[in-house]
Amino acid sequence: MISVLFCSRAKGNPDSGLRRLLDSAVATTTPAEREQLEFLVKFDSDDDERMTDAELAAYPFAVKTFSWSRGEGRHGLHNAQEYLFTERNPAGRFCLMTADDFVFTRPGWVSDVLAVEDEFCVMGYVRPPIEAYAGRYDREDMIRSWVVSFGGWSPVVSSRLIEVCQNFGWQANVDSWLMGLSVVLYDLYGVVLWKTHAPFYERRGADDRPASCGLAPTFNRMEITNNVGPTNRYWFELVRRQARNVYLNMLHGSDLKRRPWGSAPFRLLRRLREQPVRRLPGRVLNKLRRSITALFV
Repeated sequence: MISVLFCSRAKGNPDSGLRRLLDSAVATTTPAEREQLEFLVKFDSDDDERMTDAELAAYPFAVKTFSWSRGEGRHGLHNAQEYLFTERNPAGRFCLMTADDFVFTRPGWVSDVLAVEDEFCVMGYVRPPIEAYAGRYDREDMIRSWVVSFGGWSPVVSSRLIEVCQNFGWQANVDSWLMGLSVVLYDLYGVVLWKTHAPFYERRGADDRPASCGLAPTFNRMEITNNVGPTNRYWFELVRRQARNVYLNMLHGSDLKRRPWGSAPFRLLRRLREQPVRRLPGRVLNKLRRSITALFV
């Protein structure tokens, strides 16, 4: 299943096109694909021009709606996305992070996404030059480059990646965060999560509004736009920790089930192979010392 997550506001927003977005989803999917598709939409509680629940219920796929007070637009988007993620169908393998001014343009996109078997991946129709930022991704000129290197992007993300990272990017918007995570993961471990797909969406909203071009004032020092941020450099350390979690889950598996009896020898062999043999005596002595110390603590 694919969970489509976004916020929508009709009142005072000429770019809003929720009906157009949902109609385009109907036009580009089959009945079988619609069973593998759900939309989760956050509305502002003061938006009395939004589509009604009855109108949304008429669509041939699930549309789940949530409403609470208006936030700070782009600056608070991550909070809404993280909550919507917790309300999605747990069986969903992918999330599509979009906005209500996008439209779907190509039939077959649902089947194409679901055909990807990777547990950890990020998908877009432009392949950023991730490798080019290795060793220098945290320089100001490099940040301004990689943060927009994906183009007009509405990212598809594997749900497991979000589960392992535990959030949508340490206050940054999801697109900027995913690019940061991608360049850090390659820099540390030589891993590229990126997969490309044929374009299946377009943005129809304006790009010259302050919130769209990253010029709106913000209190958030962790935010990244095409123009500024993060001014709090701790952001990079937090993303490096997320990258490590992803790498370890890729290496050792993300299954939380209890290991079966008889698997201990194989785990021991794998751990022995993780580091050079010359370190084995020291590792054994350290383990023995910790065990003895624990007896007297």
